[in-house]
This record gives sequence, structure tokens and C-alpha cells, in this order.
Amino acid sequence: MAKLNKLQPAAVWQIFEKMCDIPHGSGNETGVMKMFQGWADERGLSWSSDKVGNLLIRIPATKGLEKAAPILIQGHVDMVCEKNSATKHDFETDGLKLKINGDWVTAEGTTLGADNGIGVAMGLALADEKVPHGPVEVLLTVDEERGLTGAAGVEAGFFESRAMINLDSEDDDAIFIGCAGGRDSVFELKNKATRAPKDSGGRKITLGGLRGGHSGLNIHENRGNAIKILTRVLLAVSEEMDLRLVEINGGSMRNAIPRESEVKVVIAKADGRKFKKLVDTFLARILADELAGIDDGFEWKVSAVQAPRCFSLATSLNTLRLLAAIPNGVTGMSQDIAGLVETSTNLGVVATKGSKVRIVCCSRSSIMPSLENLVTQHKAIGIMAGADVIQPEGYPGWKPNMKSQLLAVTRKKYKAAFGADADLLAIHAGLECGLLTEKYPDLDIVSFGPNIRGAHSPDEKVQISSVQKIWKLFAATLAEVAKG
Repeated sequence: MAKLNKLQPAAVWQIFEKMCDIPHGSGNETGVMKMFQGWADERGLSWSSDKVGNLLIRIPATKGLEKAAPILIQGHVDMVCEKNSATKHDFETDGLKLKINGDWVTAEGTTLGADNGIGVAMGLALADEKVPHGPVEVLLTVDEERGLTGAAGVEAGFFESRAMINLDSEDDDAIFIGCAGGRDSVFELKNKATRAPKDSGGRKITLGGLRGGHSGLNIHENRGNAIKILTRVLLAVSEEMDLRLVEINGGSMRNAIPRESEVKVVIAKADGRKFKKLVDTFLARILADELAGIDDGFEWKVSAVQAPRCFSLATSLNTLRLLAAIPNGVTGMSQDIAGLVETSTNLGVVATKGSKVRIVCCSRSSIMPSLENLVTQHKAIGIMAGADVIQPEGYPGWKPNMKSQLLAVTRKKYKAAFGADADLLAIHAGLECGLLTEKYPDLDIVSFGPNIRGAHSPDEKVQISSVQKIWKLFAATLAEVAKG
């Protein structure tokens, strides 16, 4: 593609662009991992892979620093695959179409994968850029976005380092020292489809144009959830007329705020005009009263469709009431860190296959009892609706360590480079740090990264000047660590 060949640091952008040319959504990382293995072979670098598909590439120390303790650089190679409905793109086969817009790099109509591709590129670029450092191990993990299963599969002894820089943060004026833990809840409703009543007709409502975003980083911004909005309008209409579901779908990733949703329903033919008027009136009010200034691009369409079969009236209402009852958004704020979301949940996906409706929620908290309470609430709601509720094992949070030696070095180098103190923050999102400290309790970790905006949505972009800033901090920190 060679769209980014004039950007600096050159090696960082070259590696990132190579990644963007190879599909690497969660669960589809084999191609990009083979590329990195070949990349390492070309440079004579040793590497190892483990049984879950993670890759460890070893970069020797620069001359004179061979005796320094090794340091681990860590990032995940998978990306969230989101696109605008009008964008023709197959994430299984197509590379991303990159573009530069002023000081930002973005992709045309899709997520960019700067989360966490730019961090991966920065770690590997140490092999090509002239930066003083001791022995470096670069750990590239898989399947982070679907539940951090790559990090969960890292076994004790896979790497030697006892200090680690995670490059999966998205604000260049902060050093991150803690993160939330998380757990998912999956609901499955088994309904039966029956023949549509006589004198009925099908209608489809399509919602789109919402901003979406990261279910941890953006959850406090009151961005519209397309599934929740669709549920609300359907329940409102059901107060005025009989309404039967044919299928309901929305969202694509558990950890992304749903931007789009769609439903097909059966109503009496005589209610067609009334149905459209009710939907238009209700959604227009939401746009004006709730989403103005937040999701101004919100749009919808009501159209006629063929619908010979549908769910019963009772199962349709039960499904909608379950979607309405499932909590969504911020449920608690931190008492220790001003402005930090402590506990939240995101209703991320609803999908209909045949007559089975599947709903997926992603919950987060930096307080484990609060997280346990939230998933217990999910289970209780699901059971009352007659759903099967599946709650896989979650992942732990990462507890801040203010006595960290690596943190002290990073803070020192940040202030020396930029003349100000970095903010010390915990993040309301899942980082792999918590899982890795379970396997390596003595692992000393900090996390930082360049400015990334709109992660997990087609608006995702990474700031060019911010990558240069973080590279400067990264290089200075590695040089200082190597000195001991």
C-alpha cells in the first residue's frame, strides 16, 4: 500500500502498514502471525509460539547493554472488525484501506486496528530503529478483543522478563497503572416460529448512524446503544398494537457499543401507517431529547417486507422485555479515583438464528464483588425470562503498584522529555496485564500508548505526532532500564 512510508518513526509505520494489509480480526490471526515469523527470520531473530497461538520474538541487546535484565514488550495482534453498513469490506479476506487526514491515520469505513496494532509495531520496531536497549522479548498475544484468551493461555516460563511495558493504552499524557476485570453473560432464548396471522404484514426497522465506540472507554459518554433504542421503540409500539418478532439483530462485538440494529416484525395490515408514525415519532423524540450533540448522525428506516412466519405474541414480548431488563451503561463510579468508571455493562450483541435469540453482554469492574453482583443480576434476569444463561470465566483486574521501579523510571523519563508530570490512571477496560500477573506475580508493569480515538468503531484513528511522542518516551525508558 505504501500510504504511510513518509511517516516517522519509519519502522513503526512500515510494520503497522504490513499488519493492515493482512486480515487479523479476533480468531483470524494466523496470517499476520506467519508474517511476523517470517519478519523475524529475515532479521535472524529467534521466536517461539505457544499452544494458543501467542508469539514471542526475542530482540538482542544493543552493543554494550547485553548484561542488562531483559524487558518484555507486550501487545495484542487482533483487532475489532466493525464497518459502516454502506462499506463493502470483508474482514476475512480484505486488507484495510488506509488514509492520512492531517495529523491522523484512519481507515476508509472500517476500524483501523491501531488498537493494538500500533503498539505491536512499536515493540517490533526496536529490531530496526537505532534505540539503545537491553535484551527485549516482544510478546504478541491473540484473541484479546473477544475475551483475552491469548493472555489467559500464556504459561509460566514462556518468557524470562520480570519487567513489562504494555503498549495497549490510548492517551499519550498518561501512564496507566491499573485496569478493570471483566466477565461476559450470554443469554439464549429458544422460541418457536409459527405461521403469521391472517391479514398481517411484515415490517422492518433499521437503525444506524450511531457513534458506537469502546464499551469500556466510552461507556460513560451516554452514546446511543442501537439494541436498547430498538427495544424501547418496539415495546412502545406494542402498547398500541399486537406485534410479533420475526428476527432481531444488532451489534457485532460484545465489547463495542452497538451502532446499528434491525428488526423484522409482523403486524396487522390495517396498522401499517400507524406503525410507521409511532416509530418515527418515538425515534425523533429520542434523537432530539437524548442524543442531540452525542449521536447527531442517528437515522432509521421503516419498510415493508415479506414475513410468512413469526414468533408468538407472548414469546415476542418476552424477548423484548428481556432486552429491556438487561442493565446497560455505568452502574458505579470509583470512590478512589475521580472520574473513573468503577462498574459498567454493555449489551453488545443480539442475533437471531432460526427461532433462537442470542444476547451477549460484556461487564467490567475494578471491584470484583461488584462485578460478581452484576453477573448474578444478569443470571437472575435471564432465568426469569426462561433463557439459558452462560457466563464463561472472566479475567482479573490489574491492581496499581505505586512502588513499581518501572513506574518510577517511566515517570522520570516522561517529565524529562516533556516538562510535565504524566497523569497516573487506571482504565475502565480490560488489559492483559491482570492475567499475566496471575501467572507471573512478580512482574513489574506499566502501560502507555499514543492517542487513539474512536477505538472499536469505524471512526477509529491514531495520531501521528502522538506516536512520535510515545516513541520518544518508549526509547528513553528502555535506555534508562538497560542502565540498571
